[in-house]
Amino acid sequence: MKQIRKRLTYANVMSSIAVFLVLGGATAIAAQKIGKNDLKANSVTAGKIKKNAVTTAKIKNNAVTTNKLGDGAVTTNKIGNDAVTGAKVNEATLGTVPNAQSSVQTDEVVSSKGTMSLGQSATIFEYAGVKLIVSCETYEATKIAARTYIESSVDGTTFLSWMDASKAIGPGTASSDREVTPPYWADSTGPMVGEAGAPINVTTASGASFAGVIGLASEKDSNTCWYWFHGTIVS
Repeated sequence: MKQIRKRLTYANVMSSIAVFLVLGGATAIAAQKIGKNDLKANSVTAGKIKKNAVTTAKIKNNAVTTNKLGDGAVTTNKIGNDAVTGAKVNEATLGTVPNAQSSVQTDEVVSSKGTMSLGQSATIFEYAGVKLIVSCETYEATKIAARTYIESSVDGTTFLSWMDASKAIGPGTASSDREVTPPYWADSTGPMVGEAGAPINVTTASGASFAGVIGLASEKDSNTCWYWFHGTIVS
């Protein structure tokens, strides 16, 4: 003890105290929480973050914006079920569903009816570029007749009727090859004459189709024609 006391000097004591103060202060600083204001900008890089250290609970709401996501970062298996709704889908990016034309069955029922005078015509049904037209015409000089024709704005439309059987038509097809009902079905030389139940089936080149029944009547005494149509859009 005497030898130790002989070696203790003022300088030794003060330097020892200084060491304890420094160590104690460093420990106190390390024990304090480091806030965001203590970090230099961009000092914490991805390489310095431990794997899985940043969990969902530690991410602020709306902190991850679109411009912070890398291309291809959000893959299909990272999207929750039903997370992408119709309002969030860009329809222009969607392709045609395979065989959609043949798989969609609308079975929409349509009807029309009307009256016209001699010399008039009317479109009684129109679908997918195809029209059914009824015309009130003079027939064999002394008669009046209600006749039905079909028109197609595109080539490759086929129709089946009692008048012209099955044939393909287009914009340039003559009216004589587009007759759905013959004139003698509803021709009149005086009182009203009617014909009901003239069927027709139509399919366009694109696969759209419909079927229906046409009813016609005419009356020479009043120079008037009548029609009605009832059909179903198949696809």
